[in-house]
Amino acid sequence: MDEGDGLTSLTGATRAGLPLAFSRAPCARLRPWIARMGVTQVDLPEGQAVEGTILSESAALRIVFGSNWSATTRDGQQLFKPGGRGMTLLFGPHSRAMPVRVSGSFAVATINLTAGANAALGGPNPVEMLDRIIDYDAHVGHGNLSERLLHINGAENWIEAIEREYLRFVDRYRPPQPNTLITHFEIATLGDPTFPLGDFAAAHSICQRTLERLVRKEMGVTPGLALRRARALDMAAVLLGVAIKEDEPELRLRYFDQSHLIREMRHFFDLTPSQFIEIDRPLLRIGVEMRQIRRIELLESVASGELSPWRDPMAEPRPQLPARKLSRRAS
Repeated sequence: MDEGDGLTSLTGATRAGLPLAFSRAPCARLRPWIARMGVTQVDLPEGQAVEGTILSESAALRIVFGSNWSATTRDGQQLFKPGGRGMTLLFGPHSRAMPVRVSGSFAVATINLTAGANAALGGPNPVEMLDRIIDYDAHVGHGNLSERLLHINGAENWIEAIEREYLRFVDRYRPPQPNTLITHFEIATLGDPTFPLGDFAAAHSICQRTLERLVRKEMGVTPGLALRRARALDMAAVLLGVAIKEDEPELRLRYFDQSHLIREMRHFFDLTPSQFIEIDRPLLRIGVEMRQIRRIELLESVASGELSPWRDPMAEPRPQLPARKLSRRAS
């Protein structure tokens, strides 16, 4: 279960004081490949860990600093020791929630990629990366993204530094954009993941089998599972308090009845809806909230950059990130 008592977020919080990331959409030139970028810095009392799960639809790069990270992946139990100099981890898409534990205070910059972007940028394909984590620095073999952030303070400054690196990469290598049909499918799943696959295929002048093949290739899962996962993530946002209140009835109506909802939440999170709210789930909430902000901005429920209604304006990050918890010593 998640253990987060006593943790303090320096990058935002809900109106109930629960930790969140500071995040925003990328600049227009990077939006074909990057869905959203965020920074999370969490302080924990000495000797305390935070554990829980994360669930992502597409690949994500996480530049992590501080305490050790461990996760239960398709390759088994893995341990990563970023320390003060940091390291970059590539998380593949998830078929179900992945158990993760962080052994103490940490800071992480997250780059959520769009569907199909990781392969377009030269990374491993989604089928290969499903439910896996790899050391990205070792994989690319040249440079370390964390070094670009070592002497920079401030969550927004971290995001701007990452943007500059990606803009240089795009200008130099001119990578292809993800498959347009997959981009349309991803946006459709964010909007209302209840559409019949046959209707979507017909609207794009392809047969359903072609759609299934392309989604599997570019997203790592079948289109049916992608829709179920999107519905579960939206429902998780409701249960974790990071969804627009007025949307809740519509999101609940995506399930036939309570037993259907319970069955689906157990499948993806190994939790019933009531178990979601028994204890705090900070790691899951942080990731779900970043996705939810992207969703409501795409739907224009809020303006891009506007503070989401569940966030506490007084808890938004200060201009600089304190460096005191980012020592070279791993917890």
